[in-house]
Amino acid sequence: MDAPLLILLSATSAVSPFALIVLAPALGALAQQYAVGSGNIQFLISAYVLGIACAQPVSGILCDRLGRRPVLLGGFACLVIASIVCAFVERLDVLIALRFLQGAGASVGTVTSRAVVRDMHDDANAARAMSYIAAFMGLAPILAPAVGGIVSASYGPQSVFLLSAALGAVIWTWALVKYPETADPRGHDHPTLHQWFDSYKQLVRSRVFVGYSLMYGLAQAVFLTFMTVGAAVFAHDLGRDSTYFGITWGSLAIAYVSGAMICGKLTMSFGQRRLLRFGLTTLLIGGWLLLALIAVFGVTFWTLIAPLLILSLANGIVTPLSLAGAISYRPMIAGSSSGLSSAIGLSLSGVFTIIAGAVYVDSFWPVAVIMTGLATLAAATGWLTRGE
Repeated sequence: MDAPLLILLSATSAVSPFALIVLAPALGALAQQYAVGSGNIQFLISAYVLGIACAQPVSGILCDRLGRRPVLLGGFACLVIASIVCAFVERLDVLIALRFLQGAGASVGTVTSRAVVRDMHDDANAARAMSYIAAFMGLAPILAPAVGGIVSASYGPQSVFLLSAALGAVIWTWALVKYPETADPRGHDHPTLHQWFDSYKQLVRSRVFVGYSLMYGLAQAVFLTFMTVGAAVFAHDLGRDSTYFGITWGSLAIAYVSGAMICGKLTMSFGQRRLLRFGLTTLLIGGWLLLALIAVFGVTFWTLIAPLLILSLANGIVTPLSLAGAISYRPMIAGSSSGLSSAIGLSLSGVFTIIAGAVYVDSFWPVAVIMTGLATLAAATGWLTRGE
């Protein structure tokens, strides 16, 4: 795969997390604008995530039956239109519904790009390409909050939706010219209900596919669980303002990108299984180190940042390998595999972010226990993928 195509696939994948996180700095202003509390305005985040989770299995089966290119272009058109309308609606309930559509449209980027990678590569090279895409996606959490904050402060909170629309339109135009069709043209039939169930039946009955999907979801959940309560932990437990949390979050994202780059450089030399065992072992060590340091020294900046950097680095290694493993198990239905594995992982991560928010009441200890448990379970899923 040449570099320009890899960059295009990475860009289409990065739109989804960017459009999610770019809204975060504007949530407070939007709450004031719509005269609601912070609890209600958070539905703008939940609706977007729900849109991704619901749309990915559907877009996966569609890109197997209709092709990668039309699904990508159709989804991004939905993203652009929904984003533009978001900027002008006056009712919060309508905005929440549009955020669902925005997430559904953005979700096709990750599904189709992973399917294209699998169409064009064998297992090892697919893992390598996925690692570079994951590294590019890791830039979104670094750039989106800063960009969203500047745009929101300069032009109002709803301007961030126009920013997402502009980004989606640029990539849609780029994809219209350069995005390839890599699916077997004989499979471009409209999906029947039987075909839907048959494809997913093959996947959910597969120990290997389920193992990789759970591995991806649990590894992501470790990272996202901290994100849910991180700002509150820095304010309450450490007495630090949001600037420190922003710096910490940026450092964790850089560690994640570094892990993904390591994966891309070493996959061919060390092999997927060996590198995956290393990533899972590192994830396990990071999880238990977090619990041990907090148990002995309490919650301090260093007892948090040291294990979190290890966890983020390990996550950058495990994520592309687990995603590549999921889509490689049934190459003929790579789109369905990509959509379903992403939906499983995202749903699992979403559940634990809700749990983390519920158990965090002036103490980080329960959240640390959850994160350690998730890291342990993620490492254990390696047994499900043995003998593939």
